[in-house]
Amino acid sequence: MNEKQKGIKVAKGESAFEAIQNAIPHWIHDKKEDPTSVTGFLYLRSCRCSVCGCEVSFERPKCPHCGTDMQHMKGLAD
Repeated sequence: MNEKQKGIKVAKGESAFEAIQNAIPHWIHDKKEDPTSVTGFLYLRSCRCSVCGCEVSFERPKCPHCGTDMQHMKGLAD
């Protein structure tokens, strides 16, 4: 059996949340402190690619720098 393995591997000392966050490409939103907000901060429109760190002014389906598909989950789908 030489099938492509699917799933997310959790390294020793790594939490399941960290493993999922590292396996799934996503936009990391910038935020600023705001004492009037319930959470104490507000998310800004600008964000960065979790794969290459490219900064963009709004979320896109693909990163314009590295081409990573933000809708695709690595290890879970083909």
